[in-house]
Formats: sequence, C-alpha cells, structure tokens
Amino acid sequence: MLGLSIGTWLKAGAVLIVLAGVAWSHRAAYQAGRTAEQAAFAERINQENEDAGKAAEDWRARYRRCAERGGLYDFERGACHN
Repeated sequence: MLGLSIGTWLKAGAVLIVLAGVAWSHRAAYQAGRTAEQAAFAERINQENEDAGKAAEDWRARYRRCAERGGLYDFERGACHN
C-alpha cells in the first residue's frame, strides 16, 4: 500500500470528501446567486418596458386630445398650442 497505513488513507479520503463538499456548496451558492441576479435583472427590464409603454400611451393620449381640439402639438416642448 505504498508504505502508508490504512488510517492515513482514511484521513486522506475524509479530507477529499470534505473538500468535495465545500466545492459543491460554493458552486451551489454561486449558482443560486446567479439565478437571483438574473431574476432581478429580468424584473428590472420588465419594469422599464412597462414604464416605457405607459409613457408612450400617455403621450399618444395627450397628442390625440390636442388634435381633437384642433391644436398644434409642439413635440420639442411636449405641449399643445391651440
């Protein structure tokens, strides 16, 4: 047995098992962190898209009301001139 006792081999095996467990737990923590960050990123993108949609709809409503009243919409200022 290459001159090593069974006790030494058992200790070496136990150390390898512990190291494998630590490596696995770090990888699991890393994956969990990535998953959480990806979810937060997707939520931010969805919120920005929703905000942009609301802003566009608000602009369309202001423009439509201006046109219905016979006004001229000033795009630079974002205001209606009657």
